[in-house]
Amino acid sequence: RRKLKEHLGKDVEELFDEFQEEPVASGSVGQVHRARLRAEHALDGPGGNLRDVAVKIQHPGVIDSAFMDLNIVWKVVEFSENFLHMTVPFDRSDFDAVIQAQMDFTREAFNLQRFAKNFKGERRIRFPKVSSRFVTPEVLVETWESGEIISNIMEDFDNAKAKCQEAVTALEEKKRTVQGKLSKILYDMSMKMMVRDNFVHGDLHGGNILYSMSDDHVTVLDCGIATSLDKRTFAPFGVFLHALCSGQTDTVVEYLQRFNEANLVVNTKQLKSDIQATMDKYMGPFRMNPQGPLNAADMFGEVMFTLQRHGMLLKGDVASTLFTISISEGLVRQLDPSFDVAEQALPYITKYMGSGKKVSS
Repeated sequence: RRKLKEHLGKDVEELFDEFQEEPVASGSVGQVHRARLRAEHALDGPGGNLRDVAVKIQHPGVIDSAFMDLNIVWKVVEFSENFLHMTVPFDRSDFDAVIQAQMDFTREAFNLQRFAKNFKGERRIRFPKVSSRFVTPEVLVETWESGEIISNIMEDFDNAKAKCQEAVTALEEKKRTVQGKLSKILYDMSMKMMVRDNFVHGDLHGGNILYSMSDDHVTVLDCGIATSLDKRTFAPFGVFLHALCSGQTDTVVEYLQRFNEANLVVNTKQLKSDIQATMDKYMGPFRMNPQGPLNAADMFGEVMFTLQRHGMLLKGDVASTLFTISISEGLVRQLDPSFDVAEQALPYITKYMGSGKKVSS
């Protein structure tokens, strides 16, 4: 209550007809309370309809705590570099900036508005609405959205008990149907974020997405982290991604070197050999399950380890984008293990980023 008064300038009773004191959710950054705004404070203006809201309040001291934790993480990284001869293929300042952005609810409000604009008119993909009147770095009021958290839906299916085999079969069929719908919606959304909009939700896991079965739409929550490629990197990254998804080793290596910011001289011949081994393992003659989908997250992981071994340092925007791709790919594959994200990616890349032809430096 004290923080709400401090940041919004009014007492709880002045702003809300109803305010649940007990948080409905709590995370590392803050906690969420369900509330109903007074009519004169509706998010869409006095007397408006947007009154049922989620109130996000940052935990006290969360910024200091987060950066203390980051210092511990970087001490471990420093140890690995000095004694295990391992490196991380991205820069600390880029990583810290991403974490710092998550601590500021004004950034999250901006991201929500931008995502909503990007997906305007797409019925199955929604984002909470916000108003500049109720946004500060430590407090955010957004519309309360219907639906159930995806991870909870899947858990409910797994825990459900049926009394006969016919009921078990029907339950399994319903689960497959829901998973199939969700995987298609979420993949379409994540690819459009990346290759159409160049503005990607950086933490797209099952706990951050609501699904409404009644009208088949998802609502994406917790948009504090979003990644974008530098404008000069966007087209080259499209060529790189197309090459990665189609197993073109020479082009992958060429663009990895373009994206490399380390000063060390790279052994191109050995790098190409290592990347080719990864391509062969996941897309070529040594593929363990030729009939199954490509495990893109594991392939990306091996590419990153290869960069570590060669002492390469990816541009921050490229590293963060590859990381977010792995997160969304993991979610889609969790919902539908047969979904081939690499194969499905090619039409999106061609449509929104060009044909995959090389871009001059």
